[in-house]
Amino acid sequence: ETNAVVDQIKRGLEREGMGDLVQSIHVGDPQQPNRRAINRNPKFASAQIFLPKVLRVTEHETRELDYEEDILYALEWGDLEVAELVERIPKNYQAAERQLRKIWLEDSAAQPSAVKNKTTQSHSSPPEPPAFDCAYATQFIADIVTNPWRAREIVGAVVRALQARGIAEAELAKLGGYILEALRKWLLEQRDARAEKRFREQVHAGCIQFHLRGDADFQRAHWQMPSQTQTTQRQGATCLVGAHGGALQKSLFQPIYQADLNEDERTVAVYMDGAETLKWWHRNVSRHQYYLQGWRRDKIYPDFICARQTDAYGVQKLMVLEMKGDHLAGNKDTNYKKAMLNLLTDTFVETHADRIGEADLVGNDGTEVHCDLVLFSNWKERLPRLLAAR
Repeated sequence: ETNAVVDQIKRGLEREGMGDLVQSIHVGDPQQPNRRAINRNPKFASAQIFLPKVLRVTEHETRELDYEEDILYALEWGDLEVAELVERIPKNYQAAERQLRKIWLEDSAAQPSAVKNKTTQSHSSPPEPPAFDCAYATQFIADIVTNPWRAREIVGAVVRALQARGIAEAELAKLGGYILEALRKWLLEQRDARAEKRFREQVHAGCIQFHLRGDADFQRAHWQMPSQTQTTQRQGATCLVGAHGGALQKSLFQPIYQADLNEDERTVAVYMDGAETLKWWHRNVSRHQYYLQGWRRDKIYPDFICARQTDAYGVQKLMVLEMKGDHLAGNKDTNYKKAMLNLLTDTFVETHADRIGEADLVGNDGTEVHCDLVLFSNWKERLPRLLAAR
């Protein structure tokens, strides 16, 4: 019964586009999920594989990009105009009516553990304070606008603009909860737009870079594929097999268990394993292995990393792929990841070609890095083109 519930939770996460979290769900003690190591495929046991990071590059140092320090805290808010937000707030907004239902268990001789419930009278939201609390509003947005003085200026501008529309102080107090909700939602939109603008400007200026380095900053500028990965599957669990019915040949780690991949991922993995042009592939472990930092706080953990064989031009192609279900096509998260991956692909190509002193850290030949987001519905069209030799 427990396993059935866990399976339902996993399927629900996959439907909502959070399949990366599936591997983090375990039955039993969450502190001891019975992880065990899986070694490299003997064919690739000695391979030194390095992947590029998103870097912050200054005159004095090169390090991994830090979202808070390099993006969030650096955002400028002085030119923010609140008129757009104020127009969204209706003068005639009414607090929603609410109903409270109490449910409890009550034992009796006639009916042990009977479920009792009672509905209280309908009532409106709790009384609002007599005035709109600007100090509290400033704290409420402090994680978005990190400069407290600038945050207080924004709150004050909103209050003044609402008063100019004829909303009295008493009405502002009644609208307090709604105003805060609308303000926070709007500022999140503004933050992401400003963060993207800054990120792209920093890329253009060379202050944010995505490439492999071979200089003195090498150790801080790459991610190295580990010699082992982990699974929570028991010994003897069902392994994923190739299209020919035998063991997978090109996975960086062996064995690969079916339960560690969802149904769509298993299909893609089997295809990759049989692709003639592919050298190796790896199902990346979310929250534990390779990630890309963009202009949003949450890191991007790509689903698959694979390397194409060196082509006739002496170029090896490394691919970083994020896979999404059709039902997630067009949503904000999918659009963000697609834009980020496209930008990183373009950035790597430009910097790798133009800069002197970079070393090829993936193979003995030149290397291209292609980051992409692929929908499961059209992977059969996209992947062959990505894996094809030029």
